Parts: sequence; C-alpha cells; structure tokens
Amino acid sequence: MPVIRLEEMPEIAQTGPGLDTIIMKKVIGSSKSDPSFTGPDDTSSLSITHVRVWGQLRRTICNESDRVLFIVEGGGVALVGYEPPQGFKSGDFILIPKGTPYECEGDFTYLVINSPAYREGTDFPA
Repeated sequence: MPVIRLEEMPEIAQTGPGLDTIIMKKVIGSSKSDPSFTGPDDTSSLSITHVRVWGQLRRTICNESDRVLFIVEGGGVALVGYEPPQGFKSGDFILIPKGTPYECEGDFTYLVINSPAYREGTDFPA
C-alpha cells in the first residue's frame, strides 16, 4: 500500500512517572522487530513514527538505529550527546547518531525516522 493515511493509524499513549504525555502513531516499520507496529506494510530498513509531546522526553539512548527527528509543529529544547542544549522549532531536523544519548522538552509534534527500523527493547534510559 503506497499511501498510508495518518488519521487511520492507531494512537499509542504513554504517560507515567518521569514522563509527560506522549501520543504516537507508528506509520512505517516492522511487526517482526516491533510487536506494537500494526501498519499495513512492513519494512525492516526504516521506521517512521508520528509523535505528539507535551512536556519532556526523558534522556534515552538507542545503540541500534540512527535517528532523525523532524519537527512538524511547535518547538522546544534538545540536548543531544554532551553538546549544549539547543532550541528547535517547526521545520528543523535533529540528528541523533546511534549510541548517542538525547532528551527533548517542549510542546511539539515530530516524525522520528529510525534506520534500521525501530526494534522493541533497543531504547534505554541514559
């Protein structure tokens, strides 16, 4: 299926201690590596998830995938690796090489692109 409609993808909400509200829609990915992926087509080469954040993404590290955040709407502050914090806004990209810890804070919507595709169990608190 070449056209995937965001409004047809199921929402996955995460909230809890140390987390603010995060709503995800896993658009492209692999059900073999990510059991919560339910999209119509599978690929292990990359994954794309639409994410809405109100607050903070806790410090995380992924040792398996390079990751790019494309900011669709809103803005905030990102801390990638051990660089000084940087502000971001809609239209910006944030590159996170595999093995690099990162965190973000703000009120924003973004696409996270992982290559290879996100695999459950590969994100760890940093």
